[in-house]
Amino acid sequence: MTDDNRKKGMLPGKTKKELAASDLPIPDRNSFSPEEQAAYDYTLKRSEDFFNSIPADRGTEYRLTPLFQGLIQSPLLAQLWAHFGDFYQTSESRGSFNNRERDVALLSLLPKLANGRTGKHPLSAVWITWAVASGVKPLDIRSILEGRPEDLQPADRQIFEFVRATESASLTREHFNAMVGRWNAKTAIEFISFITYRIGVLKTVQAHQGILDQLPDPAGARKLLQEYIDGKRKAEDYEMSSSWIKKPSEKPAG
Repeated sequence: MTDDNRKKGMLPGKTKKELAASDLPIPDRNSFSPEEQAAYDYTLKRSEDFFNSIPADRGTEYRLTPLFQGLIQSPLLAQLWAHFGDFYQTSESRGSFNNRERDVALLSLLPKLANGRTGKHPLSAVWITWAVASGVKPLDIRSILEGRPEDLQPADRQIFEFVRATESASLTREHFNAMVGRWNAKTAIEFISFITYRIGVLKTVQAHQGILDQLPDPAGARKLLQEYIDGKRKAEDYEMSSSWIKKPSEKPAG
């Protein structure tokens, strides 16, 4: 990664100065009730922790992503979405589906959610980094993004096909029973909810990019993937996608 790219980092978003000058600035904390203020503080602290969990962004000026630039207008709503993220990003530590399964599922969704103005599907460099860290081979990532499940190992192909069936509302009892056999009923239900949650997140991101007049460019993520394929980058730590989130036992009561 060049020095210029390192300064830019991986995450899209605006600095605090840019946010203040934008058409959708961060609201004044004092304009909210005490309950909303607590949610406001939690969400923005979490967003900063997420930013600093990305090696390419750590040490650069903090930027708030478009998703939470919009959501923080309603702190309780922002906190709700953040708690969903906490729940799913720590699925493995709770004994549910593991990081690899989570990342294969996310990647499997992306080609189905193309931007209506550009025709390009959303793709973040962070998601590529997470997937490689969790053990997904870079060539398999490319196969997933290009819609070639036949090139995947059976366990990943099962995830891909389950995700696509859930997204298209064509999930069957047979699909579900197969996942119960892979895990158990609790995890299979959580996995369905993860998929639909991710669809909601991605659609919300696209909506916020629209109101902020931003057009996503997946070129950087594609370049990063090629660097992994060519062996020019090493995988990050397996826990990078969840270690920044406090587990329920670590959070203060109340």
